Amino acid sequence: MYDPYADFVKHVLANGLEVHSVSWDRPWIGMEIVVHSGGREDPVTIPGLAHFVEHTVSQNIPNREFDPVKEFFEVCGGRAEFGSTSYLSTRYKFSIPADLATFREALDIFGSMLLQAKIKKDVERERKVIMREFNQRYPFLDKLEWDMGIRRELFKGHRLETWNRPLGRPEGFLSITETDLQGFYDQHYVPANMSLVFIGGLSIDQVIAELERSPFGTKKDGRRNAIPQLLSCLPIPAEQTKTVKLSDHVSFKVDQTEYKATWAFPAHFPNQACRVFDQVLCKILFDEIREQRGLAYSIGTDYADFQDVYEYVIGGRICPEATLYIDDLVRKCIEMVPTRRDMFDRKLKSLKQKCLMIDLAGQGLAGNSAADLASDHRIIPMQEVWDELHKVTFEQMSEATSFLGSDHQYTFITCP
Repeated sequence: MYDPYADFVKHVLANGLEVHSVSWDRPWIGMEIVVHSGGREDPVTIPGLAHFVEHTVSQNIPNREFDPVKEFFEVCGGRAEFGSTSYLSTRYKFSIPADLATFREALDIFGSMLLQAKIKKDVERERKVIMREFNQRYPFLDKLEWDMGIRRELFKGHRLETWNRPLGRPEGFLSITETDLQGFYDQHYVPANMSLVFIGGLSIDQVIAELERSPFGTKKDGRRNAIPQLLSCLPIPAEQTKTVKLSDHVSFKVDQTEYKATWAFPAHFPNQACRVFDQVLCKILFDEIREQRGLAYSIGTDYADFQDVYEYVIGGRICPEATLYIDDLVRKCIEMVPTRRDMFDRKLKSLKQKCLMIDLAGQGLAGNSAADLASDHRIIPMQEVWDELHKVTFEQMSEATSFLGSDHQYTFITCP
């Protein structure tokens, strides 16, 4: 079986920076850097700090202005992304021609940005930008309270109870100081708390040598944030349903209802069994709600990995007439999963076949590997996925269904 993930070679630099590299005979280089700190590491009283740091580090690259940095990547035909923050990590990446001089310059830019920055410039400008980003996500503050209400009910006592999303909340990012930004940066932007993925047309020995002599070789004390223990007890929400009328909050006319059912889902359940369950449930939801009844254009699922627990969501925009019975219909769909052996067999076979048909370009491989490192602190080989898929059983579908019980469900509906 072709397994590009198994080709990565792991090195740890003298300063503790973890490097996963693979040499391809290509005229380009792709690199991603994972900082193993994200919104989870925000102080509870300063929501949005990790995201604010991500916004400002690129504006404070030592001895450089940002516009010439962007121009460097553009002129060489490459590209750079100067940060995206999630709950678990903050990620940066660039791609450039496989030219040693260009590689050295890119390493100097990103290495000094991520390990040697002093955050002083453009803090107030980025604060305004983040406020605009917040307003785009939450056009009225009640919407933020609705998000927080779901988390408070499902994750009581957990870090997620007070976390909405990486951008944080106004009481956080409007009060953040330069001292807060520099303090977070100095604590979390350290070599031991970073993983780097390299793919491209240089030898692994060249890559390691260039990293060691670049700012990425900087010695800086610190430690990696550990993966937490799995959440063993999932609280039962005291409030389990909420319906709001959008017309009480917005002046424009709305003619559709938005449905969202959410659960805290145990992270100990095998990931590949969860994938199969999710695909079976998605198909049943689509067949029952769209195809048979025409109640929605699309309805589907999503599950977010927070390392120690998942958040599982079923949602979609439905016709207002379905408001009174959509929850019962969704429950019926969930309970159908353990009865559909035919669909289970088909979805499991499909996922196995996808393992045999993998055909990733360099950027896709780098991105997927960086995502593995962010969530699991290791790159997961395709052989492991294949082996785990062969352990999935139909009986596990009943177990997964039990985790989506009505007693652990929070339903949120916005109607016209």
